[in-house]
Amino acid sequence: MTAYHMAVLLFAWGGFFALAVSMEKHGKELIGRELSAGQRQRCYWLGWGLLAIASAFAVAGWHWNIGPVVIVGWLSAIGVLLAFLMPWWPLQPKQAARKEKSLPQLRDTVLPVPVRALLVLALVAVPAWLGFNAWKMSEQAVLRDDAIHGQIGPWAFVIAEESQDVPEKFAWDTPVKEFHLRFCEACDSEIRAAYLKFRKPRSLRAAGLAFHGARWTREVAIYIPPAARLEDQIWLTVESKSGEVYHQAFDIERLSPATARFIQEKQ
Repeated sequence: MTAYHMAVLLFAWGGFFALAVSMEKHGKELIGRELSAGQRQRCYWLGWGLLAIASAFAVAGWHWNIGPVVIVGWLSAIGVLLAFLMPWWPLQPKQAARKEKSLPQLRDTVLPVPVRALLVLALVAVPAWLGFNAWKMSEQAVLRDDAIHGQIGPWAFVIAEESQDVPEKFAWDTPVKEFHLRFCEACDSEIRAAYLKFRKPRSLRAAGLAFHGARWTREVAIYIPPAARLEDQIWLTVESKSGEVYHQAFDIERLSPATARFIQEKQ
């Protein structure tokens, strides 16, 4: 995940910098000279393009459930940092005596038809590509050979870890592991919610984090406690719309061998 963080950071920083340069006042402060209207316009589109790439890396690294949170967090941090750095930027021109000056006349620029067509195509194709890849990854998780097929209450299900890598670490070095769950098509309409957690839940309120997502395939990212042991197991809790609650435990080595190795290394 470090590579994804670095990619999001670099492209987001470049995007914000390009957008700042595209503004007449800030551009002069950042690069020490005035740009023409055409150059500012190109910097404007470059900035938005780099931000789109940063968002794509965030979704590719953390998918649609966490990716938007990651990109918003990085954009907030970079925006604040850039705002505080600009007053001390070394290329700022020296302040001269104030004098009235007429506003520059910006000529209307119309993008060529091929360029506009490519921009429209990109606005449609990029989200579609990201959505398809996110859906494909969800589909592949429950279709792998290591996925567990079972029965909880009256419902058949398949559960699998999203990736076979070790748990990812997020803020404050918190290890998190993502899982995908699929019920049969007929069963899904009878289920109110499904939850997943380490250790046996004491009640429905403490059943863990709820799976979310569209019908068929649901997903959840659960926190791995610092004192987790292999004996704790991972518990699935399913609540029906009529109020029945069912529990089922999974051995960590069976459901997620990578998580089991992670826990053993910490002990």
